[in-house]
Amino acid sequence: MRAAVYDRTAVEGVRVVTRPPPTAPARDALLVRVRACGVNPVDAKGVVGDKLPAFLRPLARRALDGTIAGFDLSGVVDRAPPNSGFAVGDEVFGAVPPFRGSFAELVRVPLHQVAKKPASLSHAEAAALVLPGVTVTQLLDQHGFEPGQRLLIIGASGGVGHLAVKLAKARGAKSVVGVCSAANAAFVRSCGADAVVAYDAECSETAKRDCKEREIGNETTTPDAVVDELRRIVRENLGGDAFDLVLDAVTSGDARDAGFEYERRVRSAGLVKTPANGVDAHNYVTIGSRPVGWVLAAIKRVTGVNLFARGRELFWIRFPGCASDLAELARVCDGDASASGGRTSVAPAIEATLPLTSEGVAEAFRRLHSRRVRGKIVVEVT
Repeated sequence: MRAAVYDRTAVEGVRVVTRPPPTAPARDALLVRVRACGVNPVDAKGVVGDKLPAFLRPLARRALDGTIAGFDLSGVVDRAPPNSGFAVGDEVFGAVPPFRGSFAELVRVPLHQVAKKPASLSHAEAAALVLPGVTVTQLLDQHGFEPGQRLLIIGASGGVGHLAVKLAKARGAKSVVGVCSAANAAFVRSCGADAVVAYDAECSETAKRDCKEREIGNETTTPDAVVDELRRIVRENLGGDAFDLVLDAVTSGDARDAGFEYERRVRSAGLVKTPANGVDAHNYVTIGSRPVGWVLAAIKRVTGVNLFARGRELFWIRFPGCASDLAELARVCDGDASASGGRTSVAPAIEATLPLTSEGVAEAFRRLHSRRVRGKIVVEVT
């Protein structure tokens, strides 16, 4: 079979090779003939991403050489164990464990990480939904999301961000505000955002005057177009109530993100609620961090002890047992499609579909490294 494997000597560190297919699955897995794979930043970053210090990443990438890339897939059951709830020919979507790889023609998928594909989605859309959809579902559940709450999504045009907008609205958010580039503002509005703030917009004259009037000591504040527009939205659109939850899909361990300082700017402006009665709600949530953040996330996952600073947290997706999250996503998609009498509004946006070839997968990784992808990229297996 064909499979895309990591190779440090290849273009973008990946190439397609021919290798033996996996053996028949055990009682706890399906053998799936893959139709499409969702491509995520973590794939292009060689799985380890920013979890390790920079000096250790080359060693980690060396160890990855020859392993199959990818997590997400959608396809058709080729073999299923008895009493598994699946049959040959069923359309499914799911994720493989780290370092197993989904970018291949035939993949073994654990039963606890797979579900029936939403009937309202194509294979490409279902594959694109897996990792970001499970991330958003688990994140909202973990942080106590309730209908009627107000969400701020920073990086609202990306793979996780645009689906966070769609899923939060589908789950009854009172207001969802997105931060993205001016070029992607219309796209984020089309995903259902109630308001959009462009991070690259110039500060308005009104905001500049407001900044001059807000003095700190003997010095005037510096105009901040994003913060001042968010202040206006909170004041005029949200009745003065700050955001219940902030999902920051921009902050990461990448030095290029350090200058944004979104958490400092949002908090100093009073745009996120302070947990009541001293309860630490950890309601400023990132999905990327420097290595120390991943250490704290690992401690929380293993021991249950939350060592993150008050009010903030790094979210780390949990793949084992995500079949229930996938089934919930399928219900949301198909229920929305049924209610609307047609296509579901929760379908992920796909910027490009590329073939399972060395050139195709390398192009997918190149686009992700550019950090300018709107929605998701998918690799189709034909």
